[in-house]
Parts: sequence; structure tokens; C-alpha cells
Amino acid sequence: MPELFAEIALLFAENAPAAGASSPMSTLIPLLPIPILFYFLMIRPKQLEDRKRLAMIAALKKNDRVVTLSGIYGTVVAVDSEQDRVVLRVDDERGVKIAFSKASVVKVVDASAEKDKDKEKVG
Repeated sequence: MPELFAEIALLFAENAPAAGASSPMSTLIPLLPIPILFYFLMIRPKQLEDRKRLAMIAALKKNDRVVTLSGIYGTVVAVDSEQDRVVLRVDDERGVKIAFSKASVVKVVDASAEKDKDKEKVG
């Protein structure tokens, strides 16, 4: 059993630098792609997603069907860019309207896609 531990220790032991040993920079070269990969896998996709979201919020207009961050479905009644708010009609029968910040709008729901789904359910 002591021989096993001695062999394991040899696996993790570092070799003493020889006369023609490479510089410490050569050990860092394989680590250079890590920040580049981190940027393309983590940061850039988030930036693209944020740009799409800001473009969607800037393009909000009256009669768009939207979903808020809290899960409320509604129809845009008014958009006030100066105060950064949007007024949604959430109940057509009673005329209930709620004001939200524009940032709380998560996505615009395609009305034609909803109608197609409703037709499939009925048919």
C-alpha cells in the first residue's frame, strides 16, 4: 500500500526545470483563449438579447397584445415614452386598465398566432 501512495505522489510531482526549460509564459499560453470563450459564450449572447428586448419595447404601439413580467396579458392602450410607462387594458368587458413601466413588458404576443391556436382547439 505505501508503494501506491508513492506512485500517486509521483504523478502530481512537478519536474525540476532543466537547463533548456521553457519560460513561465509558455504555461500561460493555453489559458489565453478562456476570456475569449467566456465573451462569446456568456457576454455577447446577453448583449444581443438585451438589444432585441430594447428594440421590442421601443416599438410598442397601441393595440399590441403583450405579456408583462408578472404574467398579465393585456392590450396596449397608450404608450408614454417620457414617463416610461405603458397603459394596458386587461379586461375588455369591464374596461380594466393598468399602468406599467415599459420595462415590465416581456414580450409582444402575435395576435394571429393566438387566433390560429384558438381555431385548432375548437376544430
